[in-house]
Amino acid sequence: MSVVVAFTGTDLDDFAQWAEEIRETRIERTSRPARIRLYTGNWYYRGTVSRARWSAVLDGSMNLKENETGSIHYELPIETVPVRPYAGTDLAAFMDWAESEAMDAHRSTYLARWAVEQAALGANIHTIVEKDGARIGGQTDPKTGVTLKESSDGDRVILEFQDDMQRLKHVQMAASPFLPPPLIQQPKVQFAYAPADWGGLMTLGANVLRNQGTNFNMNFDLLDLSTWTEGLWAEAQIVPIPRKLTDSVAPPTIITGTIKQSWLDVMAPILEDAELMVVPRRYLDGDPEPFPGAGTNWRQGTLFVDIVDKSGWRSGTSIAGNLATGMTRAIANVTSNYVEDSYDLLTGEPVDVQGYRLPGVLSSQPPRPYATYRAGKITGREGFELARGAGGPCTIHAGGASMPGVNELLEAVVGYAGDVLGDNISFQGYGVGSLGNILNAFLMPILKDSVLAYMTVPLLDRVAKQGWGHDLETAAEGVTQAYTPAAIMDLRRRRRETDPSTAYTFEAAGAAPWQIGDRGQGHWWLGDRVPATSKHLGARVFVMRCRELSLPLGGSEPQVWKAKFGDRRAQQDAIEKAIGLVGTLMSTVQEIGIG
Repeated sequence: MSVVVAFTGTDLDDFAQWAEEIRETRIERTSRPARIRLYTGNWYYRGTVSRARWSAVLDGSMNLKENETGSIHYELPIETVPVRPYAGTDLAAFMDWAESEAMDAHRSTYLARWAVEQAALGANIHTIVEKDGARIGGQTDPKTGVTLKESSDGDRVILEFQDDMQRLKHVQMAASPFLPPPLIQQPKVQFAYAPADWGGLMTLGANVLRNQGTNFNMNFDLLDLSTWTEGLWAEAQIVPIPRKLTDSVAPPTIITGTIKQSWLDVMAPILEDAELMVVPRRYLDGDPEPFPGAGTNWRQGTLFVDIVDKSGWRSGTSIAGNLATGMTRAIANVTSNYVEDSYDLLTGEPVDVQGYRLPGVLSSQPPRPYATYRAGKITGREGFELARGAGGPCTIHAGGASMPGVNELLEAVVGYAGDVLGDNISFQGYGVGSLGNILNAFLMPILKDSVLAYMTVPLLDRVAKQGWGHDLETAAEGVTQAYTPAAIMDLRRRRRETDPSTAYTFEAAGAAPWQIGDRGQGHWWLGDRVPATSKHLGARVFVMRCRELSLPLGGSEPQVWKAKFGDRRAQQDAIEKAIGLVGTLMSTVQEIGIG
């Protein structure tokens, strides 16, 4: 975080000079290249890659994605640095020059050669990229992590990293994390009904501790810092940021999973629907405590994971606006079909700007994003592209399996009818007897999952906007039980996939005028809402969340960010208002196999 000296002047001129110095300091910081460091699999530091002659990055890039795995790419020289001509006149100067050249030659190839040796040993390589308050960690790709390339334009070593979001794809969602999976998993499917952020971090922590082999009590709030015993997370590679259940304001949701599903694969659609974002960050020696009360006695390389709300959709946020009349604010809700979203406008509320009055801290507050990129000749952006679509079909089907209890009822009715029929049929004075099992064997394959097996939802708001000439219908992929929370979530997922879309991309230079950075060093960062305008659409302002950020890392390229913004229109979990806990339990009980 940037350090800002408090204003101590007495007049307007002093204030203007003080503000200009702060501005120049921030611009100078923004112009610095990213700091790139490499570590062993055990997180021992091995070297820093920079633009210096002896450790230059020939090429490189970094691409970050919200709630998805991003990538980091470096190309390092493995050929020695060309010898510079000797310009001295005496033997002592020549010896100094020769020693310096030898040292430079060694430095120029050290990290590349070390990476090749690590790959030969089958060892992981970790990296840390730091830029404008952001810290992005990565681990070499398991298939293409280290590539030695020989070519006419110079031999090089190519390093491919998956960022730390990938680590969360390698924590499996055991149904019963407090029981050993090879021995027993009861219940067979994990079930949690909890706020999306707390529930996500809780299930992550429980499965990390399962891998660690730590005994823990599932009866207490695992994310309550006061319940953490000494050494609980001592060897854990991943640690969830603690929070109390009662402090969460995220929408409640259902979290289910088995040992065959990863945590991120399960949570990504849930977090997308609730407009929440996963934030991983590595702890390094010398860092301040990762959260209040954590202390600093953590192993280097520990990955701390948090789930944050950068949208503000449930508390009210800016969804669009006009340069002349200001921004429009709204709170998301769901319509009576629990699948479409509605937006209640907020008017007459006093503007709370306290979040922007923190000395030395730059940020974008979710309820009131303000860093608008306007159209013009000098705007800090280049290559603006705006894409819009009206959306897909206006009726959605989901299901494939009868709602809970229907198949059982049909089986009971057929069995009972068969028994009654058999008891009332005789042949040559002998009763036929029960026919229930026979009729069930014949009829149930035909009747099963044919009654109340699908849900159909017309998207009336979409019809009204698209007009008479619209696509008729589509269906959610996969098979779920109709009239259950899972089916409603499938409907919402398919609705999001076919929603009207607005997306834009552009390249943005730091500090021109807005700074791009994290942790108080930027006006906005990945996941934040960033307004923009088009010169062909007048004063209209579009407001979208940043979904991807890319940055060149190598050579002498200018460090210009390329950002992608999109509106996936996924603001509120359907389970909050869609269905009661009783119905949820019925569906889950049947999935587990008790019913």
